[in-house]
Amino acid sequence: MDEYVRDASLAATSGAVVLFGLARAGSLSLLRTPSALGVGVAGALAVEAAFVADTPAGRLWESRTVQVGGTTAFLGGVAALAWVTGPWILAAACWGLATYFCLLALVLADVWDGDGTA
Repeated sequence: MDEYVRDASLAATSGAVVLFGLARAGSLSLLRTPSALGVGVAGALAVEAAFVADTPAGRLWESRTVQVGGTTAFLGGVAALAWVTGPWILAAACWGLATYFCLLALVLADVWDGDGTA
């Protein structure tokens, strides 16, 4: 499986779970709060910076165990924080995942040729 498809699939699944949790809490309006937007975007940029910089994150992410474990840890961590702090963190996670998809779109715009091949 292409690494972009794999990562986008994990992020989309995580996004669906987090958005469902936010809807279930009746808190979709929190997506309009500037603080959730700011924290989500900053968090996503920090995580992506760890992958771009010369850190072990990129190499570790190639392991299926790390991919599944990381996704599970993200969802579990967000759920635990939402339980403790309220659903605001779910909105921030949604914005973080949206930021990831924006970054992915920028990368793909640069990677793919006009004929659909890398």
